[in-house]
Parts: sequence; structure tokens; C-alpha cells
Amino acid sequence: MSKNAKSYQAPTHEEIAVCAQSIYEHEGRPQGREVQHWLQAEAQLIAERKAAAGTAQAAPAAKPSVSPPPKHRGNNWQTAGRQTVPTN
Repeated sequence: MSKNAKSYQAPTHEEIAVCAQSIYEHEGRPQGREVQHWLQAEAQLIAERKAAAGTAQAAPAAKPSVSPPPKHRGNNWQTAGRQTVPTN
């Protein structure tokens, strides 16, 4: 890091909470997305502060790279990956 680069201050718990609440309301108050909203808010605040400090190394991500849980299709999820063993 160069001597002229400014450091950024990490967002506080309260700042992340306020930002996450804003994201939650902007998306229509969906249930069950608390973690995604929190991570998105944290990433957004960090990216903004790094950019302001001139230390951004990559473009800020609009959304965190959290994949949704797999969807279950019928009863196949119970036997998926299970191998049958021949019996004699």
C-alpha cells in the first residue's frame, strides 16, 4: 500500500443494521432474507468507503455471492447420491 493511500474505517454494527433495513424495505420486506440483506449492506458500505479512501481494488458488488439453498424435487432428495449395493 502506498504512503498516500488513505485507510478506510470499517462500518459499525449499527451502520450495517441501518443499511440492511433500507435494503429490506426497498425489496418489499421479504421474509427469510436477513442474512443476505446484512451481507449486502456490509459489502456495500465497505466498497463505498474503500472507493472514497482510494483503496478500492475491485468493482463493488451489488449483491453478495450467496447462492440460494437447493430446491427439493419430490422425494428424490432423500435418495440422491445414495448408491445401491448389490446383495447376494
